[in-house]
Amino acid sequence: MRRDRDSEKPARPYVRPANKPRSAPKPRPAEVAAAQERGRAEFLSTRNVSRETLERLDRYVALLTEWQTRMNLVAPATIGDVWSRHIADSLALERLLPNVTVCVDLGSGAGLPGLVIAAARPALSVDLVEANSKKIAFLRAVQRDLGLSGMAHGARIEDCGAVLAKADIVIARALASLTELFALVAPHIRADTRCFFQKGRNHEQEINAATAHWRFSMIKHESSLDDGSVVLEIDEITPR
Repeated sequence: MRRDRDSEKPARPYVRPANKPRSAPKPRPAEVAAAQERGRAEFLSTRNVSRETLERLDRYVALLTEWQTRMNLVAPATIGDVWSRHIADSLALERLLPNVTVCVDLGSGAGLPGLVIAAARPALSVDLVEANSKKIAFLRAVQRDLGLSGMAHGARIEDCGAVLAKADIVIARALASLTELFALVAPHIRADTRCFFQKGRNHEQEINAATAHWRFSMIKHESSLDDGSVVLEIDEITPR
């Protein structure tokens, strides 16, 4: 019987391509817990929050950490830094918001900043818009657990015109370019609705690009958390 010469060749060991980086190992639970404890202590050393708000934030962090073991709600490398990276960033936005009744958080993801703002302002109804069904399950679980006002809408932003029409303020964190955000919200929001969009270092390019297609009024709030990041407070959005 003729043997296949290739079958006699020893199997070659797998060699990772040089341009394919290794994925970072997931942090161990004990490491996450220790990092979160340090971050919480540092957070409380510089910020004054009520006991009730802190209890809600603690519960949110616990739920986020638990669900993160089953699905990626935030980047795995940031779960230990949740207080300094996510909670503080969300509360920095919350301090800029006016006293209103209804807030809509677009592309809410893990509830950042929407759930954190709702935890800090229990009287504010915060609607969360998120197309990912797994993330919607998490958002609804947190809303029920913390007794927060508002609804989590499992739908694309394009299909939530009725939700946006009721908004006093609209928020979004690193979701899309200004041009895209304006196209999504402008047809639906009221004339007096204000938008608060958290943006990174490239915000000037986004502003310039949006100016070519839209007219709008804007206040730029510098961030104290990350060099170059800002919160853009925007209203009077109309197409050119």
